[in-house]
Amino acid sequence: MEKEKVFFDMDGVLCNYKKAYNKALLENSRQKYPQSKWGFFLELEEMPDSISAFNIIKTKFDVYILTRPSFKNVNSFTEKAQWIWNHLGYDVLENTIMSGDKSLIKGDYLIDDMTGDGQENFEGEFLQFGSDRFPDWKSILMYLMNKK
Repeated sequence: MEKEKVFFDMDGVLCNYKKAYNKALLENSRQKYPQSKWGFFLELEEMPDSISAFNIIKTKFDVYILTRPSFKNVNSFTEKAQWIWNHLGYDVLENTIMSGDKSLIKGDYLIDDMTGDGQENFEGEFLQFGSDRFPDWKSILMYLMNKK
């Protein structure tokens, strides 16, 4: 039987985009798009418990990264790919999709913290990370692992 597919967003889900964005603004308040700084995506910190949760989910599901690149920084394509390789491994990099519209992707679950890039029209179930229902990785893990 084919495993269900879980798609993970990167920014604000696997890595701490907001912290890096705010830090970059403090360093240079005139920078209109802090995410356009060279190396911005390479330097993102892991969100607490994100990598361990990813690896647990990976034991029961087919896992993919589904991330929206920053069109304000075309280097984000390469930097996000390198971040994935560094933190999750080459096999996960091969399961990475970068898309401006997440509703185009077919799968069972999407874990994302945002709406507005097709998340709410994703074919499967949208698990909004950081919401009242799914405030942290523990709640995501409990929900998904109870499905198995």
